[in-house]
Amino acid sequence: MKLVEYWRWRYRDPETGRMCRSGIHMTQEQAGQYADATRIDGTLLMVPAEDFADTTPGVRHPIEPD
Repeated sequence: MKLVEYWRWRYRDPETGRMCRSGIHMTQEQAGQYADATRIDGTLLMVPAEDFADTTPGVRHPIEPD
């Protein structure tokens, strides 16, 4: 079974320059959109790849009407 690592991340807000924490768990690829993103220790979540549905904002699922 393949597991995917999801973490919460710390990153610098490009507009304010303040350090922020992600409100959701993200993969390293997803966190790549934030400059200087670093993992927050103790937030690792291992999820089976085939059992996880992406629920991040903007994701449309087949059961949702258009």
